[in-house]
Amino acid sequence: MTLFKMNTMRNLKPLHAVVLFVFFAMGTVNAQPPGKERPNKKEKIEQLKIAFITKELELTTDEAEKFWPVYNEMSEKIQEKKKEERKLQKELKDNFETLSEEDIKSKSQSILSNELQQTELKMEYHDKIADVIGYKKATKLLSLEQRFKRELLEQMKGRKEPPHGKPAPNRPD
Repeated sequence: MTLFKMNTMRNLKPLHAVVLFVFFAMGTVNAQPPGKERPNKKEKIEQLKIAFITKELELTTDEAEKFWPVYNEMSEKIQEKKKEERKLQKELKDNFETLSEEDIKSKSQSILSNELQQTELKMEYHDKIADVIGYKKATKLLSLEQRFKRELLEQMKGRKEPPHGKPAPNRPD
């Protein structure tokens, strides 16, 4: 072997190691679950909602620290009830023709009872939230979630500013 070939071989070994490292590193990066390194759509919407509610209620840092745990607790309980309700509605829809009159009555009463429980949770947490931020802000909160959803949908359609106050990108007509 010539001296040139030996030097080239020595230089290739580290190069091979680097290439192999990059190859395996790329595989590792691609193998990571999506959303791990950046927030998914649901998380982004939740962040927008937090910013929107915090801004609209004009929460102080102290209020926000106390408010969000109570609000999140309420939201989780209501989401559980909504999930139960959707399950019952799906059972009714999918099996409507085969269910007995008594089964339909039972499931529809469960759905209505579930809706009542959601309202009761909202009433209970309205007082808990008012203890933290006062009734004026707690009452304002009652309409903010719906307003956020409406504004977010309008923004997604390109008709309005997003709920967090940044203008929507211009869309060609």
